[in-house]
Amino acid sequence: MTNATGPARPDIAHPATFAAGVPHAEFARRRREEPVGWVEEPPLWRRAAGGRTAQRGTGYWAVTAHEDVLEVSRRPEVFSSAAKGAFLVDPRTDADLRQARELLVNMDAPQHLRIRRLVTSVFTPRAVRSLAESVAAHAAALAERAVRAPRFEVVADLASELPLLVLADLLGVDRRDRHLLYRWSNHLVGFDDPEYGGGDVEVYRATFGEAFAYALRLAARRRDDPAGDLVSLLANAEVDGRRLTDREFCNFWLLLVVAGNETTRHLISGALQALHDHPAERERLVSGAVPMASAVEELIRWVTPIMQFRRTAVRDTTLGGRPIRAGDKVVMYYASANRDPAVFDAPDALDLARDPNPHLAFGTGPHFCLGAHLARLELTALLTALGPNLARFEPLGPAVRLESNFVNGVKSMPARFAPPS
Repeated sequence: MTNATGPARPDIAHPATFAAGVPHAEFARRRREEPVGWVEEPPLWRRAAGGRTAQRGTGYWAVTAHEDVLEVSRRPEVFSSAAKGAFLVDPRTDADLRQARELLVNMDAPQHLRIRRLVTSVFTPRAVRSLAESVAAHAAALAERAVRAPRFEVVADLASELPLLVLADLLGVDRRDRHLLYRWSNHLVGFDDPEYGGGDVEVYRATFGEAFAYALRLAARRRDDPAGDLVSLLANAEVDGRRLTDREFCNFWLLLVVAGNETTRHLISGALQALHDHPAERERLVSGAVPMASAVEELIRWVTPIMQFRRTAVRDTTLGGRPIRAGDKVVMYYASANRDPAVFDAPDALDLARDPNPHLAFGTGPHFCLGAHLARLELTALLTALGPNLARFEPLGPAVRLESNFVNGVKSMPARFAPPS
């Protein structure tokens, strides 16, 4: 983005900006100068059967300070998830908006609470602890394989495999099908990345169709023969005296598929990169000088896999001293809030003993991440399984990052565990 009054600044609205990493310096400037600041959206090229078209958003308020992100999160009656959805790009048609509202992240109260209650019991701390043994077993097997290999791919062989295996168990999906979940989430979350969706609307639609067809076959089997998995719960659940429609079920299922592997995948790869880049902090973890729990929280803050979510003002209000009009798009940047020096001492330093650590990587308020406890468990299990081998982790080339203004993601990172000295 060109700034007429100074040097060019990174365009935080463009997915390609983040291929070089999160522009933390630009977010720091925004927190200082315009913690609630207007952003013009760039044109983004989309492909469909009719050819290429440029799609341009209406612009939005970028909310970058911790206190302002908290305020937006805690005022859902003013800053709505359902009005235009929770994603940066506006729905193109009323039909698209109606379909978007069938996703949990795009709902407001009271519907949001009713639907969320269907699976809340599965993700409580007690329920997640019951998964600890199986998660640890998966982590140990993956860690052993990676440590023994002469080289491996961090994302494909380790960071994506753990959440996919856990998710397959949780959903009752055949483990052999877990790479379908991987491909679907890549094409949906990575829609703007040239290697995945590439801005191709037809790929996006085909991904939904394929994933929904799979989900419906799975639901039909679980209605005939329920098991103790999440699909059985959803396929037979009732809300207000009726079962979920096929579309409601599919949307809920696909949200769990995407959220259940994307965020943890990027958290794991980002955490391994951070520990490699900060050997003194890594040594504190390996030696036991810092508790694993605090290290995990700091790595979650440091990576912040989901960088932002959007809300829409449903009435005139003010935020950070700025007048916000009804209909304005408001985007909460967790990646910026988690480095706010008003809240965190030395926020640009990795401190695995950081306490307190009120990060917002899982959001806050009614849309707090359902899978937060599970993500913590998976990262803990993997770091524990890798143990002292963490000191021998070596990337063998640069990380290739996802072109996304939504997730802080790595697509690939070749690495090895160096032989013991």
